Parts: sequence; structure tokens; C-alpha cells
Amino acid sequence: MILSNFHDFHFVMDKGMKDKIKSLDLFSKSGSLSGKIVGILNVLTPVIGKEHKWGKQRLSKYKAVCDDPGEIREHVHVYIPDEMYRKLKLLHQDLNFYSIAQLVRGLLNFFFGLVGLYKNEVFQELEKNFTRWGAEDEEIRLTPREFLRQLWKIIRFLPGKNRLVTVYSDQYAPFWIFRV
Repeated sequence: MILSNFHDFHFVMDKGMKDKIKSLDLFSKSGSLSGKIVGILNVLTPVIGKEHKWGKQRLSKYKAVCDDPGEIREHVHVYIPDEMYRKLKLLHQDLNFYSIAQLVRGLLNFFFGLVGLYKNEVFQELEKNFTRWGAEDEEIRLTPREFLRQLWKIIRFLPGKNRLVTVYSDQYAPFWIFRV
């Protein structure tokens, strides 16, 4: 059996956003719309991780595809690598987004906001932020002892029997699953 390394992700976006993506010069090597969207998501991987750790709950609120009801909406197929799709899926679940499509459109709008602000220096600005975030993460990282103490506090107060506690690795895959 042959396993695919890509997930065929189908969603709807407005024509204006689609045209913006097509006209991006920053990802000229990947000529297809799908390749450009995957390129943007790959660049924003640290943003996805930061949002996953510190983002607020979205309460599964529906957001329209675009603000203009007269705007044309088009169907898009993006071939997202399985690892990236898993990250998006976990963020969707943990922060209670209405849909993964809404999450992807939000990330694309965020990127376009950065491009509008920093123009061609957008990658340098992102790199500065990612470096700063890495230093902050290193400062607040728990020691194994602190981590286990915190985990024990959480486990003691979970209600019910047969509880599961999942600890994820930095590849967004379950690392440990405890039954308590």
C-alpha cells in the first residue's frame, strides 16, 4: 500500500485573496497556487506554534469567508504536507476554531498584513521575531523536575476515572499518553 505524504485540503477563499496569492513575487519558485499557500504556511510555522501555546479560545465562532457579500468565492485545493496538516488540525482542535479553512484564511490574511507592512523585508522581520521567541522559550522552559511536578498537580485534580493525559512532542505527535 502506498501512503501519500500530502493531504488534499479543499476549502473556499474569496477571489481577491486568491489573486493576491497568485501575484506574490516572494514565492515565485512555486508557481502553483497550492505551492504558494504551502510556502506561506511553512514560513509561518513558528507563528502556528506560538499561537498553539498562547492563543485564545475561538469558541467555534463562524466567520464569513470575506467581509464583502458580493465578492466571488472560489474553491481551492491545496496539497499540504501531512506534518503541516497535523499541526493545523491540532491547532483547530485545541483552540476551538470553527474550521481549518477559517484558520488557514486567517494565517494568509496575517501574512498579507505583514507583507503590506514590511514589503520585501517580511522574511527578515519574521526571522528577527522567531529568534526572539526562541530566546524567550529557552528562558521559560521547565526543567524535567518542574515539568513532572506541574504534571502531577494537573493529574491530581482531573475528575473521573480512567483519565488520559497526552504529552505531545515538538512535532505535534503524541509522545506519552498516561492513563491515570
